[in-house]
Amino acid sequence: MKKIISAISASALAVSALSIFSAPAADDSDTVKIMCIGDSITDGYTSDYAGSYRKFIYNQLTEKGYSIDMVGNKDESGEWLSTYTDPETGETFSYDNANTGYSGYTIKSFGGRMGIYETLESSGCLEATSPDIVTLQIGTNDVIDCYEMDSAGERLGSLVEYILANIPDTSALFVTTIPDLDPNREEVYNWFGNYRHSADWQVQYDDETAENAVKQTIKDYNAQVEAVVKEMQAQHSNLYFADVNSVITDVKTQLFDGVHPNNTGYKAMGTYWAGMLDNYLGGTIAPVTGTSTATTTNTTTTSDTTTTTAVTTTTTTTTTPETVYRAADLVKLCHYLLGEKEYALTGEEFWKYDADGSGKVNAFDLAEMRELIVRDQNK
Repeated sequence: MKKIISAISASALAVSALSIFSAPAADDSDTVKIMCIGDSITDGYTSDYAGSYRKFIYNQLTEKGYSIDMVGNKDESGEWLSTYTDPETGETFSYDNANTGYSGYTIKSFGGRMGIYETLESSGCLEATSPDIVTLQIGTNDVIDCYEMDSAGERLGSLVEYILANIPDTSALFVTTIPDLDPNREEVYNWFGNYRHSADWQVQYDDETAENAVKQTIKDYNAQVEAVVKEMQAQHSNLYFADVNSVITDVKTQLFDGVHPNNTGYKAMGTYWAGMLDNYLGGTIAPVTGTSTATTTNTTTTSDTTTTTAVTTTTTTTTTPETVYRAADLVKLCHYLLGEKEYALTGEEFWKYDADGSGKVNAFDLAEMRELIVRDQNK
């Protein structure tokens, strides 16, 4: 068994991380208002994929017993209840289709593109609906146009600040990465023209070069998304990072045109969100069994004024129940980290498999889980 565990651990050492979070508990007996903000991926883009990932969020959360009210700009008529039949299960369910997703929109307006920032500002929909939860997925069109991507994080930060300033302090904002793209598909080939030539138009790039450039731009942008959120979390305790990119693992089978997900992709996204929001609402990510508070005083001296300031820092230590891991957990985590989509984790499993308590699920957790299993076997 130890040899098997060691082999499993070694096979995943180069796997990238998936971020998760901790959240305060909430009462699921009350209606929860959720606003999904974004571009065409949030909108749904075509009638074949109406409801996008949002329909799966609504269905899965309501099945868990929550009373959900999806809210947004696209709710003027009050007739946004739609139906969907899942071809995998044959299940037909209704969902609340209200949202704030707009095809072609960017983080902020530029050129011929409309911006989500300006739309939220002009519509006042955040103040009008006062959502309990806001999800924000934006930036795909900025990537498509390759528009000033070095400063995309700054634009995103401004948008995040605006949203936080216009929702209650008790509400939560989840900001996510964007999925990978498949730029050489016929349906969207011309959308990626800025990646197919040099800035001075003197050099034309082949499809492989263009595709690699798009992938790198998405990787760089998603890193900015995570950095912006984590930096702003110091001032905003109701801000959370999400990683939808982690569940779109195959652009050939989960995107219908190279940019927009099909219902397979949308279901993966919706399941990810439903698990995350369930954990947030239920407060099960980091259950606390004991809390101790220690106060320390640090003295800082400012040399030019010879003023001494006492800074009091309160440190809170939480204790969580010990998790017991089985070999089956190790095997599933290994498959998941290797990108095998049939081994997708639920929101509860994201928390459980964060074995080292780092707030991420990665190869370090695999190694930690192995050590815990070996330790338990040797007791």
